[in-house]
Amino acid sequence: MRSCYVDGLWLREEKGMELDNKVAIVTGAGRGIGKAIAVSFAAAGAKVVCTARSKDEINAVAQQIDGLAVPCDMVDEQQIRELIDVTVNELGLIDILVNNAGAVARLPVHELPTEEWDNVLNVNLRGVFLCTKYALPSMLEQGSGCIINISSGAGVVGPANRSAYAASKHGVMGFTKTLVAEYLMQGIRSHVILPDATVSRMRSEGFPTEDPDSLIQAEDIADAALFLATQRATAHTLELRVSQGLRTRTL
Repeated sequence: MRSCYVDGLWLREEKGMELDNKVAIVTGAGRGIGKAIAVSFAAAGAKVVCTARSKDEINAVAQQIDGLAVPCDMVDEQQIRELIDVTVNELGLIDILVNNAGAVARLPVHELPTEEWDNVLNVNLRGVFLCTKYALPSMLEQGSGCIINISSGAGVVGPANRSAYAASKHGVMGFTKTLVAEYLMQGIRSHVILPDATVSRMRSEGFPTEDPDSLIQAEDIADAALFLATQRATAHTLELRVSQGLRTRTL
């Protein structure tokens, strides 16, 4: 069992069937953090709907975990509505939504094309809003649900050359807090995870010389997501900052 350092605590719990027959949608599930969460949830007994733009990637993950693959572009509202409809029609309901899909642009503000700004905000923030908006009716009907939004350490600081990314992740933080205010008393828990630098293709493209052994592993984020998804109703954790050990990471 892997361990990760979360808000001053080491999480070291054996995984069982805590999510037996729960239905979970994981966006950006084709690789990286999303794939790790999909695999972890399936191992805990969940029926996982894997979604991303890449059909080949999500098909491979869904086959690995005996899940359902539904291609979806987070900038396309109609595709998101169809994702929710397919999930409810095929599996009956939605217990857990993990908003993980992400995009980044690495340029200083005065050089950043408007279309790149728009794309990052559309994927990272508007996509989170739309997935949540269309998943909520199912959760409200059953009187329960769990929404886990993946933000970033950039959601609390402003790293250079990532203005759109930081703005979107700050937005995810505020959006999650509003979800808690609106829906917690109706049985729907909303959480946000803030990972520090994590091994992923997005990270390696931006920092090609970085040692991956110095970063958090995607499975560590999956452990945090599983903790939130299985938290008892008597407690509610709004946000988890995930760091590797006690080291301070450079965002």
